Amino acid sequence: MLKSRYTCEQLKAIRTEIAKANDIDYTPSVCNFQGICRGTCPACEAERSYIEQELSLRQKAGKAVKIAGLASSLLALSVQNISAQERQEMNSDSLVWENYFFDFGGVKPENEQQIEEMAEFIDEYPDKLYLIVGHTDTRGSENYNLKLSLKRAEYISRWVANHCKNKNIRIVPVGLAFLKPNIANATDEVAHAQNRRASLEIYNPNRYSGKSAVLVELAIYKTLIGTDTKLSSFEKVLGKLDAIKPLARSSKYDKLAEKIRKARETFSK
Repeated sequence: MLKSRYTCEQLKAIRTEIAKANDIDYTPSVCNFQGICRGTCPACEAERSYIEQELSLRQKAGKAVKIAGLASSLLALSVQNISAQERQEMNSDSLVWENYFFDFGGVKPENEQQIEEMAEFIDEYPDKLYLIVGHTDTRGSENYNLKLSLKRAEYISRWVANHCKNKNIRIVPVGLAFLKPNIANATDEVAHAQNRRASLEIYNPNRYSGKSAVLVELAIYKTLIGTDTKLSSFEKVLGKLDAIKPLARSSKYDKLAEKIRKARETFSK
């Protein structure tokens, strides 16, 4: 049976903390389930879906979504009697911690504390490969926004690395421009602001597809392996793919991303 945070009461406690931090009306339901709680029963799924929907509505309304305290909850729970298998599941590759919105001049002040909490979380699980992914709004050219989003990711990466006690962590900054917007076809400043963001992610090779996947794999290769002839050849192939028609290149992006990943894994062995 899963212990610690994967028990029903602990999952409710985390949902309650998130709800309180964001002024969400939430009362945990009474659970009569007698089996092993993995947080996937209909009641848990309904409550999780409700809170996610409320957070999404707040983001779209231009409100800052607060997760301060969520990291401390995870850390506090993780130090209890958890088996190695349970720690691995808790530290799953599904993590995407996205809440760092940008003003034009830099990170919004209310999000600085959350960046420090990111460092605390990473220190707890230093063996993972982490991505800091930068995003922009949809205004301007893709080339300009790729550079801007990478600068944002590098800024957060440096901040996190400086606050981590473990200096051997692997953090890769990635710029995705406006390829993965929170709000597609944004037309007003409130919507644009939701797209100017950065996220902490545990690397998952299946999370992205298309050109986004290629950019992620290129960034990892460059950070972990360095600049070499293979990297240069991969970048040239990407440039050629960008020049062909969209319908003809979508699957080719995925094949290129896989090729880069395999080359990195082979080099690292």
